Amino acid sequence: MASMKKNKVVRIATDAVNLPFAFGSGTGVQGLDVDIGAEIAKDLGYEPKWIKSPYERLFDLLANGEVELIISTISITPDRKKDFAFSEPYFETGNTIARRKDNEAIKDLNSLSGKKVGVQSSSTGHKFMESRAGSMKVTVAKFSTLDDALGALNRTEIDAVVGDEHILTYSIFKSYANLMTLGVRLTEEHYGVVVRKNEKQLLASVNATIERLKKSGELEVLRKKWFQDVMERVAKQRDDLQRNEIIKKGPKTVAFNFVKVSGNFPMDRLDGYQLTLVGPNGKFTSGPILTNGSRGSCKFSTPVPPGEYSLNMSILKLNTTIKIPKIAASSVTFDMKIAADKVDISQR
Repeated sequence: MASMKKNKVVRIATDAVNLPFAFGSGTGVQGLDVDIGAEIAKDLGYEPKWIKSPYERLFDLLANGEVELIISTISITPDRKKDFAFSEPYFETGNTIARRKDNEAIKDLNSLSGKKVGVQSSSTGHKFMESRAGSMKVTVAKFSTLDDALGALNRTEIDAVVGDEHILTYSIFKSYANLMTLGVRLTEEHYGVVVRKNEKQLLASVNATIERLKKSGELEVLRKKWFQDVMERVAKQRDDLQRNEIIKKGPKTVAFNFVKVSGNFPMDRLDGYQLTLVGPNGKFTSGPILTNGSRGSCKFSTPVPPGEYSLNMSILKLNTTIKIPKIAASSVTFDMKIAADKVDISQR
């Protein structure tokens, strides 16, 4: 606190290579962490002075008294709390896996066994993978930044990257069209502002600012400012992955066969008609029905996930429910028997 009062500035260390938390060339820096730091400095009554440093040196700068704060996507961990004090959390996140889109063999943590995995040196993702390297026979490749690791992944020099979900997703969204995150967290973590343990008054001031930003809704406004597009992308990726897993459990093709068993219904009225299945997994439309005499058929060329679906055929005065089974068969066929007074549907 003495240095701040004397120089009228609060020195804040950051590793300014983590878009969109803190980044910038030259002396400039911007991002979510920077906006939060500016609010802390304002409440303290001082100007913020940003000190850029490699991630590995951030804690040394604080310990040596060269800065007052670290705001640099630092996860709050028991080990770190032994030597430093942390503010209340200002951001919730976790480590996830990034891979090339064409490498579908990597789908979870277990599938990293025997692979070469990139991490940011000294990060929680680095520690997480190092603790599993022996048992999983994983080769851990260390990089200065997650963006460097993603570049190596894009060049096929490594098989995957483990790191902060939001940083990975943001960087991929902006720069790496051939990569994707799995959308499944390996860890649950919270970012905090770091101060020296003896700076209790400074820590209280930092916490007061974070509490103010939370209560006023300003913190959420800042999150949306920097993360709106990436948050939407994360949500979509999770939905797509869940949907794909559901689809894998069902048949690749759903077919319908029609046969008139009695009555005078003109089967050629079905020609060109398309079935529509509506259920919790979406809306699916078949190809057109083709008839020949008293028989006809159609099929859904795109996979229909398992579940119950409503089927409404006004032309046959039919409103019913069918169940697509959870079987990874090549196809499932339903027979629709059209009689004078009713329509029966059964699965083969």
